[in-house]
Amino acid sequence: MKKTKFKMGLWAGILSAIFSILWFITFSMKDTIQAMPDWHNLEAYAEAYNLMRFIYLYPSLLLPISYIILLVCLHLTINEDKKLWSLIALAIGIVYATMASINYNIQAVAVRLSLAAGETQGIEMFIPDNPNSIFNALANSYIYLAGSMFFTGFIFTNGQLAKWIRGLLWAQIITAIGQVGYSMFDMAEAIFIVTSMVWVIGAPAAFILIAVWLRKRDQFESRSQVSKANDQFSIPLILF
Repeated sequence: MKKTKFKMGLWAGILSAIFSILWFITFSMKDTIQAMPDWHNLEAYAEAYNLMRFIYLYPSLLLPISYIILLVCLHLTINEDKKLWSLIALAIGIVYATMASINYNIQAVAVRLSLAAGETQGIEMFIPDNPNSIFNALANSYIYLAGSMFFTGFIFTNGQLAKWIRGLLWAQIITAIGQVGYSMFDMAEAIFIVTSMVWVIGAPAAFILIAVWLRKRDQFESRSQVSKANDQFSIPLILF
């Protein structure tokens, strides 16, 4: 069990980094892959539908799973005095995972299949290109992701590696502020894009470094167990 939590956490961190990078690449390329007409013309919009334009949905469906697993593994490996922060991070992370999973499942199933079948009635409020859509409202799940990552930062306190991880995680509060400002208070889109890049760059880096941290902690605990075993074995020899 002790080894499992480190291995699962290691791979969850690596996969979280991969999924977040894939999301950014596929999301950035969606208009290049398939240009879509104005969403107000739903018939033309459905006719131009292409599955490749929606490929970014799938990394977005996988990231919540790997992220929650990562948080659980972190909670199981850290000292008792830091578990308050990991529980807060996990609770907020579950809110993110729930919102994101619902949002992207709606897109991957209901919206995708409706567009593929040319059925457009009632889907205008779910289309991502509609800036006032339910999709964009649920995209505020990234506020909760950024908040969860911020609280995760309090776990990492000792050492240079922990310092880097903490800095990257705490920086995500900038992304949360930008998302709130853009979606709720009509902040300029240019500022929103800049604040979003904090997550685009910082999140994969943080996930990779957390995976490295878990690997180092696993090695440290393994050495400690070997040392304790050697000490216990040497006692009878000394007495003899």
